[in-house]
Formats: sequence, structure tokens, C-alpha cells
Amino acid sequence: MSVQRANAHWVVWVSLLVAYVLSILPMPAWLSIARPAWIPMVILYWIMALPERFGLLFAFLTGIVLDVFLGTYFGQSSMGLLLVAVIGLGLHRRLRMFPWWQQAFMVLVIIGLYQMLNLWMRALLGGTPPSLWYLLPSVSSAALWPWVSGVLRFLRRYFRVI
Repeated sequence: MSVQRANAHWVVWVSLLVAYVLSILPMPAWLSIARPAWIPMVILYWIMALPERFGLLFAFLTGIVLDVFLGTYFGQSSMGLLLVAVIGLGLHRRLRMFPWWQQAFMVLVIIGLYQMLNLWMRALLGGTPPSLWYLLPSVSSAALWPWVSGVLRFLRRYFRVI
């Protein structure tokens, strides 16, 4: 039992580390506008898969680390990830039962809300002017959701993360 619990921790933390790296990896300007929201997708998956182990504190602390990596205002990403976590915890039973295309649509909506909250906070702080192009990461995240959730599901089952 302790081996499974130890595996649970490193699989989750490695998946988050990969998501952090993908979030800060340099990309061409024309492609970076549609960069998928890797961290919210990974947070959403782990909350859907193991809601009793991962919740609001997990999302909040992940957001603080993301703020440090991205150099944004302290707590900006945390608020968005808390929104993702609250929605994920509220809908996790239904989301797990949806087929992949309905899950992808829900990811589009949830990541879209995450992006809108971040856009609103940046506009309040005098940063990014409002634009609908800012929602493009939610579309790319929804398109990649079946593969991201499939890989994380495989890792969770292979390493018996419980």
C-alpha cells in the first residue's frame, strides 16, 4: 500500500513538472497565442480522477508556483486555477462519465472561464487589452484534451495511482 501511495505522489508531481515546462517553453509568436493551458488541464484531470486527494489547496499552490514561473502578479494564476478546481470538484462525477468529445467541450468551457478570469485580472492591473484571441488557448486545450487525459489515465493505471 505504501508503494502505491509513493507512486501516486511522483506521477502527479512529474505530470505537473512536464506541464510547467510545456507552459514556459519558448515558442514562435504566431504559435504562442494558441498555447494550450497545460497546467489547468493537468489540474482538472487529477481533480476528476482523484477528487478526494487533490482539491483547492492543490490548485492554489500550483497557481502560486505558476505565477513564479511566468512572472505574473502573485495570485493571478491561483485565482484561475481555483476556479478550475471548484468547477472540476463540482462536476467530477459527471465529467468522468462523459464521452471524450463531451469532456473536450467541457474543457473548452472551463479553460475559457479560466482565460476570461485571467484576462479580466490583467485588464484590471493595466495589462492586456481585451481581445477574443485570448480565448484561443481554450480551443487548443479542448483539442488536446483526449490525448492529455488518455496519457494521464494510462500513467495512473500503470503505476496504480490511488
